[in-house]
Amino acid sequence: MDSVLRVVRPDGLDPFILLVEAQSGIEAKKETSWPYYVAYLRDRYKLEVVLLVLCVDTATAAWAARPLRTGLGRATQVTVPHVLGPANVPRVSRIQDASTDLDFAAFCLWIHTNDPDIGGILTVMGEALAQNSDREARDDLAGLIEDGLGSEHARKIWRNLMETLFTPRRGTIVGDARLAGQEEGREEGRAAGKAEQLLRLMERRGFPVTEEIRQRVITCTDMPLLDLWFDRAIDATTLDEIFTRPSATDRVPAPVQSPDHTAVPSQEPRNPGPSAT
Repeated sequence: MDSVLRVVRPDGLDPFILLVEAQSGIEAKKETSWPYYVAYLRDRYKLEVVLLVLCVDTATAAWAARPLRTGLGRATQVTVPHVLGPANVPRVSRIQDASTDLDFAAFCLWIHTNDPDIGGILTVMGEALAQNSDREARDDLAGLIEDGLGSEHARKIWRNLMETLFTPRRGTIVGDARLAGQEEGREEGRAAGKAEQLLRLMERRGFPVTEEIRQRVITCTDMPLLDLWFDRAIDATTLDEIFTRPSATDRVPAPVQSPDHTAVPSQEPRNPGPSAT
């Protein structure tokens, strides 16, 4: 079985079992397995069972919609799937319609993944998704859309759209490349923020912050070194005490590393004076 869900109804009536089968083509074996699935779930959970078949082409949808009968003469069991396919699922072709319900628009997109104008459908979805202010939800849905696309042609179109419209989640080809660049930018931003904090602390403590010292601080991208300078500046009485070479007794924070990124090599400062760190 592809997916089995226990659905709790908002009207307070008894819950039911929703059996979802995704069909990309005709499979004769399903004509016997679907009735078995329904009978098994009905007996196992003592709840009504709804069989929903999702199809991406009209021929498969027509095949899946046929009643499945077993018995001699009078049918002993009849299984009639509910089928959703291109013929009865709307094709979302306007950005405002997709924006109204992004999740439903994504579902419609999957059903129409074999549409000759899949590029137009994906463009509408991408434009609507790019307008969503919830970045985390947007990126998650963008990744799910890519996972659900059935053809490499459609995936290529979607990846190109993601690259031009917004940042997708990690795990996609374009997403990984762009997220790597964003992570590098965040590291630079953190270093710049720490440098500004250090300069402000030095000024508040009355140290003479010359242009040479300022340049030395703001051009440093080594976060552990900036942290060390900042910690020293809290108690130091001279600039030498802040910028002297780290010793064996100094507790220099270890750089944070991830499988995708290598820490910036540590920089060893010279004593106060013009220096490019």
